[in-house]
Amino acid sequence: MKRRFSIWVREVGSDHDVELMQLDGDPAPVVKALHAKSITIQKSIFEAGKRKSKIPRYTFVRVADNSSGD
Repeated sequence: MKRRFSIWVREVGSDHDVELMQLDGDPAPVVKALHAKSITIQKSIFEAGKRKSKIPRYTFVRVADNSSGD
């Protein structure tokens, strides 16, 4: 029987988890890519090109195994 996985994430600034996707294969490459995603935050509202910083997009990534024990 195939193994089925769900990937749950929590975005920056959110207070709840969201199921991002379900997959049948190995979740490790997908989790690695999700940890690499980032967003750019501008700290100055008056000078648009000044003081930018990158932070991770997801603060929490969890993999759940949905396979039944048959």
